[in-house]
Amino acid sequence: MWRNSANPEENEHAMKAMLYLSGKEEPVAVFDEVTIVTMNDNHKVSPARISYKSKQLSSGKAMVELYRHEKMRLQLEDGQEAEVLLTHSSLDMEGNAVGVLRVLGDFKEAAHA
Repeated sequence: MWRNSANPEENEHAMKAMLYLSGKEEPVAVFDEVTIVTMNDNHKVSPARISYKSKQLSSGKAMVELYRHEKMRLQLEDGQEAEVLLTHSSLDMEGNAVGVLRVLGDFKEAAHA
């Protein structure tokens, strides 16, 4: 789901996404729901953030939290991808993994789709 903080009426349906460590073919996390938010003018370098929700954060043997300072690749179900950094991760009251990813650069069509 794209969400523009300046125009909340533009919101669409939620999307699923997969998170990959750099150079890996298998996803390290599968997100049940992602929302893309464009921040205001105070975030000129990296204005896009992605909030995620998933029943389980790590889908493989690697713990995503241990790679929070490394660039990862996020692939959305609509075929777009971007490099991201893990900014925040936690659990909600139902035990779902929730958090925020910072998008580095722009989204592009996935080369791995």
